[in-house]
Amino acid sequence: MTRNRAVFLALSLALVLPIATATYLAAASAKKDTGEDSLFKYLSVFTEVLGLVRQSYVDRTDLDELMAASLDGATDALDPFSLYVPAKSVKSYEAIREIGSRRSGLWLLKQDGVVFAAAVQAGSPADEAGVRQGDVIGKINGEATRLMPLWRVHQTLSDDIGTEVQLNLLRFGDRIDASVELAEFALPAPELRQEEEQAVLHISSFDSRTVSAVELALRRAKREERTGLLIDIRGVAGGDSEVAYGVAALFTQGELGQLQRRDKTLETFTGEREPIWRGRIVMLTDRGSVGASEVLASILRDKVSAELVGRRTFGHAGRMGQKELSNGGRLIFTDAFFTGPDGEPLREGLTPDLRVDDRSRSLAETDTEIDDLILERGLAVLTGEEEIEPAKKAA
Repeated sequence: MTRNRAVFLALSLALVLPIATATYLAAASAKKDTGEDSLFKYLSVFTEVLGLVRQSYVDRTDLDELMAASLDGATDALDPFSLYVPAKSVKSYEAIREIGSRRSGLWLLKQDGVVFAAAVQAGSPADEAGVRQGDVIGKINGEATRLMPLWRVHQTLSDDIGTEVQLNLLRFGDRIDASVELAEFALPAPELRQEEEQAVLHISSFDSRTVSAVELALRRAKREERTGLLIDIRGVAGGDSEVAYGVAALFTQGELGQLQRRDKTLETFTGEREPIWRGRIVMLTDRGSVGASEVLASILRDKVSAELVGRRTFGHAGRMGQKELSNGGRLIFTDAFFTGPDGEPLREGLTPDLRVDDRSRSLAETDTEIDDLILERGLAVLTGEEEIEPAKKAA
């Protein structure tokens, strides 16, 4: 680690921890205001640390770089989705956001300084390169990700088509090298397939075409006189959560959920039309089920008793807002959360009714890939070959 990187890390920790702690305490004690303006106390600590580093550190330090590093650390402490973009990079970042994961199929997040693959789209360049969900990304093109801002991570994966991005991965203690060649990759529309004579609805995205595509699939299932439906939302990260409410309205009526900011309801979502599907529903989930997919799973579980099979979901169905700072930089952060019918913000993962992972599988199942096993167990629940005991169902 270079001296500059070392000071960035040390200063980020020194600056972020007091400020993050102060923010948390202020929010927690908002109703128990003692009249003491504690914010100035933490600002004084910030100023003191900054002054000491600039005056006493062995090398001269760049104030802009120090401030950018501290702001990056502050957003990292909020959640894996929030980030700070310096003024000089704001314009290019707008283009990066438009591209998103369309050229890699890789959805990377950063939490506690660790960059990891939250989701890998099947058939994408990242999938073909051997990247797997949960992989820790140690280096990108030879540069350590520990101190790499999240916006730069995204920038690298939205480079020109044909660019090869070198990744150093850490998977269960093993170090793996992968080369991802960026290419245009479009997420497939939702479609109805048949697995072991059962209807399986694969939803790979939540965008403008999703509701109509799901409606067509459900009408087909009705024509085929299906009585059960397996909905696969594994690895579906991001997307438009409002679209998820539109999909849910194909299955149920009434209040579906809300968009909340603190104690304020910003919007309420309801199902007004006659549901198309009324049969049994089993849903497949994993750690890559993030955002819109979690909204749909929460609604169908609460309203039509859908059963969840697989792994616990990620736990973040938030709306991202942004503010322009006085220095021209951009702060992107979670400004509200979506809820299910129970009105609880979806900021924690959904626990499956039937858990299928490395810890829960039997000795006889150890040779079966987890993804295949989740599908097998989900089909068994749908057909009645395996029942979920009421006492084991998630609350």
